[in-house]
Amino acid sequence: MRAHWEALHQSLAQSIRTLQADQAFARVKSKHVALRAFPEPGALVSFLTSKEGDLDEKDRILAALVTMVQRREERTLASALLWLGLWPGLDAAYRRRIKHFASHPQELVSEIADAFVGHVERLNFETVSRVAATLVRSTERDVMEHCRKVWAESVRIREEKAEPRAFDEFIQGTEIGNVTLDHWTTPRAESVLGLIPGIGFDHDIAALRACLEAVVGEDAELLVAVLVLEETQREAGERLGLSHDAARKRFQRALVRVREFLKTGVSQR
Repeated sequence: MRAHWEALHQSLAQSIRTLQADQAFARVKSKHVALRAFPEPGALVSFLTSKEGDLDEKDRILAALVTMVQRREERTLASALLWLGLWPGLDAAYRRRIKHFASHPQELVSEIADAFVGHVERLNFETVSRVAATLVRSTERDVMEHCRKVWAESVRIREEKAEPRAFDEFIQGTEIGNVTLDHWTTPRAESVLGLIPGIGFDHDIAALRACLEAVVGEDAELLVAVLVLEETQREAGERLGLSHDAARKRFQRALVRVREFLKTGVSQR
């Protein structure tokens, strides 16, 4: 799942270990005081990614690299050094958000890259206290904001296409991909909700969401987000346009309804 992300890191690391990178670094060191203490690009990256070192000095280095990118001054090298210097923070953001891109991890790599590059280009030093924190947090925030818009549109389209129906009518004959819910609700199902393993993650999620919608309505998305996709209630609420308090209360109510439904289903067996 991390293959695309690790490939990006490897490519960036290789790009600063060339003769051209060393020559470019030597040229910019004469113009930027913050870079002069480092003999070659790799040493600068090691300093930026270490847990030791003065934070103010690191901030000055990052500011110099951002300035180089914005001025198109050895931009390729400066951009690679920014990526690598901030990699621990960006990698942490990747690990926090990959659960939302389980089926298409390469999309998360693209989302992070687009957001990060954009923020580097637009960074205004007059409004920034710490370059590292600003770039990493803003990148992660923009990635999730874009995802929330995409997910909200997906929910809107699904709701527009949905037709009101009673519980029994909804369960019988409803298709999810190429699998009907009749398949999920046969006697051989292991779950009261009618779910059986082996179809695949996306189909499982789609089937679970459909079954939960019959029990808790629109709060099915909230339950799936928290219980399956491992979002926090706050994260799920923000994505669905709810306050943290509203998301927490609706999640709790929906969970109670599901538990009651499961108890009823078990008692009838």
